[in-house]
Amino acid sequence: MERQRIPLYKVRQFGEKINDTFSFVSENFKPLFKYVTYFMLPLALLMALAMNGYMDGVLQTARNPDAMSADAIANFAVGYGGIILLSLLMGIILPALIYAMMRIYSERENGLKNLTWQELKPTMMHLLKRNTKLMLAFLFFGLLLFAVFGVLVALSVAISTKVVTLGILFIIVLIVGMVVITVPFSLASPIYLFEEDMTFIGALKKAFRLGMRTWWGIFGVTLVLYIIIGIVSGVISMPWYIATMAKTFFGLEGEGAEDSFVNGTMFSFITYLLGVVQAWVGYLCYSVPVIGMAYQYGHASEKVDHVTVATDIEQFETL
Repeated sequence: MERQRIPLYKVRQFGEKINDTFSFVSENFKPLFKYVTYFMLPLALLMALAMNGYMDGVLQTARNPDAMSADAIANFAVGYGGIILLSLLMGIILPALIYAMMRIYSERENGLKNLTWQELKPTMMHLLKRNTKLMLAFLFFGLLLFAVFGVLVALSVAISTKVVTLGILFIIVLIVGMVVITVPFSLASPIYLFEEDMTFIGALKKAFRLGMRTWWGIFGVTLVLYIIIGIVSGVISMPWYIATMAKTFFGLEGEGAEDSFVNGTMFSFITYLLGVVQAWVGYLCYSVPVIGMAYQYGHASEKVDHVTVATDIEQFETL
């Protein structure tokens, strides 16, 4: 018996959002695993290099904090820069891929069963272009917001030098206000990628309007899903952290250090492979909250705007 397809636009209780998220993953595990691996594994190979370079810079500095070498600074800077750049690329590619698959799932007769790249490619490439524009706009918007936040923090520090209680209270209100305002914008990505006629500004306005009406739902879904994937990815990441710590405790410079196994090529290669696994599993896990936010968007759209009712009326009028 064919499983009933999971609708995008539906009013859901909190538990239903979590359940439908994992039901979608379970039902479409093979195509999700295949295409997420196809796109994310190359990034994982590069991310492992960046993470290991960053940690090497940190460890070299920790071993001799009074004499930071040029190699340590270079490893730290290149590694940190690589992590930021690759995280940005992940934020562009992964949501475009996941939402392309979710759109095809809703439109295709067999869902994602036996989905081919030729079927996925047009939608994926289209959403990739839109999400690139969205992420660049978000980057600019985020920098602007960060600048405003920095000015307000500086103002609060100036106030606290004269009136400590008032300054601390202002900082607390500022932080709470930033959290309250930014949470609804989590819906901007699914809004912009699911709704073809939506502009960036329109997506922000709609995200804020829907998000403020469903604020606790967004916060709850995000919190629960990130706790779950954090536990899973944390367990998978443990070998890489252990290998990194081994370099810290057993790879200290001194007599015979060069002959130490943890300073050898083989151990570095093992650490790199463990870093690849960590990054790759992290990307797979990150797909889950991306899917969850799509169902949160579908819930908010149906609850506030009654999308399916409006669509049924439009279809009836065209008969």
